[in-house]
Amino acid sequence: MHLLLRDVADPRIKEVIITDVKVSKDLHLAWVYYDTRDGVNLAPQKKKEIEKGLSSASSFFRRKIGEAMVSKFTPELRFKLDTHTSEVNQLLGLMEQIRQSPETSSTEE
Repeated sequence: MHLLLRDVADPRIKEVIITDVKVSKDLHLAWVYYDTRDGVNLAPQKKKEIEKGLSSASSFFRRKIGEAMVSKFTPELRFKLDTHTSEVNQLLGLMEQIRQSPETSSTEE
């Protein structure tokens, strides 16, 4: 999917990173999870613009996916902001800060 994003000139989705895709068993629906460089700090207005950009590019994505699939159906794409990736990155950052902090000993002799 990231290759498809490169083919789209829409500046609203230039910072979008596809994190996961889940397809229904009947291949009629695909949930496309995405994140951005801003992650959980994404401004509401920017989120709306990204959603509009993805919605606008949806038919293009679907056509390209249909060309690549050997299937009778091409799934309808539904986009959802994936906050999980950003939350994991924040936790990893905190763990790294803890790891790098000087150890304090609370043992008394």
